[in-house]
Amino acid sequence: MNQAVPTVRRRGRPSSATGTEGGGEVQSLDRAIALLEVLALADGLTLSEVARAAELPTSTVHRLLTTLERRGLVGHDPATGLWMVGIGLFRVGSAYLRIRKLPEIARSLLRELSHGVNETVNLSLIEGPHLVCVAQVESHAAVRAFFRIGGDLPIHASGGGKAILSAMNPEARRAWLGGDQLLRFTEHTHVSRRALQADLAEIAERGFSIDDEEHTPGMRCVAAAVLDEWREPVGAISISAPTVRMPPERIADLGARVREAARRLTTQYSGR
Repeated sequence: MNQAVPTVRRRGRPSSATGTEGGGEVQSLDRAIALLEVLALADGLTLSEVARAAELPTSTVHRLLTTLERRGLVGHDPATGLWMVGIGLFRVGSAYLRIRKLPEIARSLLRELSHGVNETVNLSLIEGPHLVCVAQVESHAAVRAFFRIGGDLPIHASGGGKAILSAMNPEARRAWLGGDQLLRFTEHTHVSRRALQADLAEIAERGFSIDDEEHTPGMRCVAAAVLDEWREPVGAISISAPTVRMPPERIADLGARVREAARRLTTQYSGR
């Protein structure tokens, strides 16, 4: 006797009687999204300019734009004939700003980076005078860097903290640093603002920071800042390892990797 096999449906997705979707409807949706992407790159385009950029017939573009205009997703200026993104699109996009969470967005990227370098990777945020680790993927090496989730480090003596400081505007940086004298943790810690400022200038030029045993003897770290849509730092990605596995000749490669990871996470988080 044959038994019926239940159909497994992914959560959040409606069932379909035929298992396929209307090709024409999907194509129209795809084209409409493409038009929004074209308009998002300009301050206003004529109908023919939109059609040329989207590589679609003018009549098709006009029909789609008119539909999008009715929903407030695009606007049209009759005086100039220009089409542009509408306030409705801002409302849709602002919903993402309301619900986005950096640790969740970063999860797969942190895992990818850690597996690629076989070292511990952290995502950290600034909270008061400290850098707080909010997400981590540990290395599988027997001897490895480890920082407790929720644990904090001083901003001036950590790779992530220095990366964030280097991306701040000067006024914000002064507010975060406080007094002229900085607390010493090791013989490598910057204890004066002048020394730290010189290091931050190099970090800004290089694109990643180096914590050379400045907080914990025997540990090194490279880090890069993650930015929001205003190009302000919201966190940092770091790669940490014992000094024996992060010799000077390996720092350039790891730094380039963490810089690229931070760039990708910035795009995912801010859309820029």
